[in-house]
Amino acid sequence: MPIRLWHGTSERFDVFDTSCMLGAHFGTAAAAEARLRDVAGGEGEVREFEITFQNALEIVDLGTWGFPSVPRELRAKGVLSPAQVDTAYEANNRSDAAGWAFVKEALGAAGYDALRYSNLVEDAGSESLIVLEAEQIGPCDDDSTRPSMNRG
Repeated sequence: MPIRLWHGTSERFDVFDTSCMLGAHFGTAAAAEARLRDVAGGEGEVREFEITFQNALEIVDLGTWGFPSVPRELRAKGVLSPAQVDTAYEANNRSDAAGWAFVKEALGAAGYDALRYSNLVEDAGSESLIVLEAEQIGPCDDDSTRPSMNRG
């Protein structure tokens, strides 16, 4: 059963591209609006999506979700071995896409298709989710686009 969560963006697109990142972040409408204010001065839109996942890894809010913070945290949680972390770094040195592909494959092999965390910044205390693959993200059936808080 899909859940409905929000995403704020200043970009125009029809399909999410998660190939060069860990995944796409979703949360409450307030969290999406706060993130949009922080990164784009509120210019853009906040949209609701249907998110499908089977098993989310509970993780802390890393604040920044890039290399090397993600593999390091996954090692601390026992999801990646030290050798896998080294392999992830080697892959990332070749390209962002290769590094993230390795991390997502390792998460999948461990049985995870998403990460769930208590947001410490945007709408502090609310739950946020990172889904790993674009196929997990679908449109809502109703008109779920709404302007950001900074738009009249």
